[in-house]
Formats: sequence, C-alpha cells, structure tokens
Amino acid sequence: NHSRQLNYCDRQATFVDVPLGKKLDDLDKRWPQLKHNKEYGEKHQPHWREEFMKHGTCCKNLYNEEQYFDLAINFIDRFDILRILRYHGIIPGKSYIVQKVQDAIRTVTHKLPKLQCLENSVGF
Repeated sequence: NHSRQLNYCDRQATFVDVPLGKKLDDLDKRWPQLKHNKEYGEKHQPHWREEFMKHGTCCKNLYNEEQYFDLAINFIDRFDILRILRYHGIIPGKSYIVQKVQDAIRTVTHKLPKLQCLENSVGF
C-alpha cells in the first residue's frame, strides 16, 4: 500500500484574497496567521495563500477556494486544539516536551500531528 502527500497540485492556480467581512473574521479567529500581525495578515494573507496553494489546489475538482476555507473552518471547529491542550493540562506560556503535546492531540484526532516550532517570526 503506497501513499503520498498531496501538495502543490496546481502551481498555476490563482489565490483570490478573502474579502473583508464575516469569512475573513472567521478565518482570523480560527486560523490566525501567527507569523504576522493581524493587519499585515489580513492585507496580504500570506498564510492562507500558502495553505490554499499547497493543499487546496489538490481538491479543486471537488471544492473551490471559498468551499476549501469553509471546510477548514468546520474542521477547526470540530477539533478545537487549544481546548484539547487545556484539557490535558497544557496552557500557553509554559514549556512542554513535544511528546506531551503530540499525545494530547492524538487522543482526539487519532493521528500524529505535524508540529513545527517557529523562532524569530517576522511581522510581530
């Protein structure tokens, strides 16, 4: 049984900025662009652009860009990671070993999460 990650399935695809309004507010609340401050993130939308180009283009035969972000919001609502972490005693501002964070997330998603640490992020 062979599988591969689906990334960047259409490098020629275009990304249309999410317009001001409810959808933008929902995305900012649920899927914040943590590498950038709110104003820069909403104006340039680098994180959402990257996520759509990397993953959304792989399902464009089923979902357009707007539907892709609707699905993402629904998925985020289904798996409230911050609530999951709090339930397992993991709160912002403290240090934890990666294994503890992975185990907490895996109890709900049943998958090993892909965690990435960011250092010296731009835009803050």
